[in-house]
Amino acid sequence: MKIDDLRSKAFDTAKLWAACDEALAQVDEAFGTPWQASRDTLNTSLAIADTKGVELEQFQGPESPFKFPEIGTQVIVRVSRLPVPCDELAKLDIRIEKVERELKLLKSKRKSLIEQLKIKGLDFVTEKVTTAYKRITK
Repeated sequence: MKIDDLRSKAFDTAKLWAACDEALAQVDEAFGTPWQASRDTLNTSLAIADTKGVELEQFQGPESPFKFPEIGTQVIVRVSRLPVPCDELAKLDIRIEKVERELKLLKSKRKSLIEQLKIKGLDFVTEKVTTAYKRITK
């Protein structure tokens, strides 16, 4: 495939991405920002209700009062609870931290080995090709 053909395809894709990015920014400004503020208010209100003893599980499932068929929407409440600290959990947390450190070290060693193999001139095969887009000044 010729470079000019690839450049033409890249230009077409970039033009479509730019239009989509602009439209998404307008949609976010008009709808996303007010929705996020409203969502934050609801989440805060639910957290306060939980501290006052309201059972939040009633807002989950098919019988939830947060089901609004008239607008075709249901607010799904997900409650994440943590156990009260105890010795067993503390011991497991310490083991998890140790294993995570070891994993991080192994990933670093792997990355270093890959770099060494590149220096030695080892052949590499293309795993996949992806594209990304960003705004630049005109």
